Amino acid sequence: MKQKAQFAKSKVENLFRHRAGNYYAVTKVDGKVRRRCLETEDFNTAKGRLTAALNELRGTTNAKKAGTLAEAITDEALREDPGIKETTRHYYQQVGASLIATSDTLDGKPAAKSISKATLADLRSWMDAHAKLVSRTRYNGSLALLRRTYDRAIEAHMVTLNLADELDRLQPIESKRDLPTIDDFGRIVAEIIGQRKAHSKAAAAAVRLLASTGLRISEAQALKWGDITDSAIVIRTAKNDEFRRVPLTSTARDVLAELKQVKQHGGGDPVMPMKSPRLALEGACDRLGLSHLRIHDLRHIFATRCIEAGVDIPTIASWLGHKDGGALAAKTYGHVIEKHSEAQILKVAI
Repeated sequence: MKQKAQFAKSKVENLFRHRAGNYYAVTKVDGKVRRRCLETEDFNTAKGRLTAALNELRGTTNAKKAGTLAEAITDEALREDPGIKETTRHYYQQVGASLIATSDTLDGKPAAKSISKATLADLRSWMDAHAKLVSRTRYNGSLALLRRTYDRAIEAHMVTLNLADELDRLQPIESKRDLPTIDDFGRIVAEIIGQRKAHSKAAAAAVRLLASTGLRISEAQALKWGDITDSAIVIRTAKNDEFRRVPLTSTARDVLAELKQVKQHGGGDPVMPMKSPRLALEGACDRLGLSHLRIHDLRHIFATRCIEAGVDIPTIASWLGHKDGGALAAKTYGHVIEKHSEAQILKVAI
């Protein structure tokens, strides 16, 4: 008895129906027949999916040469791309390692699969698990790296679709942090100095410098004495790779004057007395029973004090190095602006 053929031609070229019911895209690549299940028994649905499936089958001429997702992610994180900064590449290396570590905890270990064989379902379950382990910002960074990884695989003809593009970024959760009052900030600085450790005065100076200039920690670490004029700090922004000018507040002038007395201050010498005062800052807040402060919160303190002093948002945004004319600052400090506005209206007499 003659066995029934597994696939039957349809009236559409390259579209076949399996005897079990599902439709398949069928084509030849390098002389070999290749098939892709269209995961439907409906003819019209299969017809609509055919073109994309054929493009994928015909475009993956190097699929057999493709390595694992873990290898591809690692290679992309290490790749020297002139379009991204060294700090960004280092960040990708961190999130890549974290992403692969998450894969190792899953039964299917998606990162161990060939990038040409991993499915959208693999990526979705992987990233869902990763989202439970890292912050939303970290998740979005991981997704950005995964998308870049697939872009490189497309260029190498290992895949034709960027499956990571089908995954959505997570919206960061906005939270209003309780920043210290002027008095509490003074207590924090005094508490750091009061520890009387070898680095206590340096840590206190670094905290005051960051809070009085609004610099990002990376910008402060790169700051040289030659970047400081009589009235301002001129810095190359770490984020936008451009120059900006930040006028010196009276507090900033005092801190710089103190640092000059204890540090070498030639044009090429670093201004920051230490790499980061994070541990000293955290310890002081804990001992005083105040809300935890991050290094980045010192930047928020600067912006908040500027708003309270009546400085307009576009000007503050330019000092912070924002490139949107104040849109981000208005969104970030909206609650501060509202509170300041309520206080100012009380001074108005008509």
